[in-house]
Amino acid sequence: MRILKRGGMRKSDEHGQLLLVAGFAVGLGIVVLTIMLNNVIYASNIASESSIDTSRYDMANAIQMTSETYEDAYRYAMKDGSFNSTSFEQYLDSYAKLASKNYAISGLTFNFENNTLHEPYFSQNGLANGKDNWTIASNINTTDVFVLEIPDTSKLGNSSNSMTITITNSSGFLWSIELFSSSGSINVTVSDQSSEIGTYIASSQINITGNKIDFITTPSPSFQFSDHTAGSNYSINILNGSNAVGYCTFAGHMTSGEQFTFVRHWVGNPVITMHSSEMRIKRNLPITLPGRNT
Repeated sequence: MRILKRGGMRKSDEHGQLLLVAGFAVGLGIVVLTIMLNNVIYASNIASESSIDTSRYDMANAIQMTSETYEDAYRYAMKDGSFNSTSFEQYLDSYAKLASKNYAISGLTFNFENNTLHEPYFSQNGLANGKDNWTIASNINTTDVFVLEIPDTSKLGNSSNSMTITITNSSGFLWSIELFSSSGSINVTVSDQSSEIGTYIASSQINITGNKIDFITTPSPSFQFSDHTAGSNYSINILNGSNAVGYCTFAGHMTSGEQFTFVRHWVGNPVITMHSSEMRIKRNLPITLPGRNT
């Protein structure tokens, strides 16, 4: 049997201790390096978050707040049954001052320029350059109110530039009404999916669900709206909306049983400006009134 010398054992122990120390140093180095990397990543994230441009969120909030204020101002101005322009302007002036103070706390300058109300086009945003072809509401079960009013036929297109409202479902076209100006009057053509139901002459108002023209005249034949839409899950669509200026009211029930209402009497186009030391944003904001339609 081989006997190890005491000196050889001592060298072996020293080598083992060195390995332990080296292993500990490597482990400690890994821990320190991990902590340093985590600190770098955290600092980088903080720097990135602090440099995010929040201006678009500020403008989005200002747009929503201004739209709702416009609608509230209109309701306030109509509280006695007729539009009070002074009350409307005072309400908006108060809003502009309050909003300006609130945004100043965040280091932003907010300016709100009011705009005169105008009779709306039948385009999606109510302006002459708005989207012509659009859908008022979908998933409709019944329409109880369907009234159009064209107060100025000079702002209604001719036969080659008519405005049309169509009723469609998943199978296609159900019913339509076409309006155009002819010799200072409103020429009305109503059709179903296969033929023309009738042509009519109006001076201002067409009440489809009430079967009335200009408030009193009963059309012959009737518009037959309910006959062609009963039991259908349908949509109300406008085509060539910028070819007509006027008012409209739609109300009824969705297939879910919920009520829907769409009313348009006026349109405004105020200007919102927000700026700070780093940015400046200016937006025109078309708002149709009374607004907040379901």
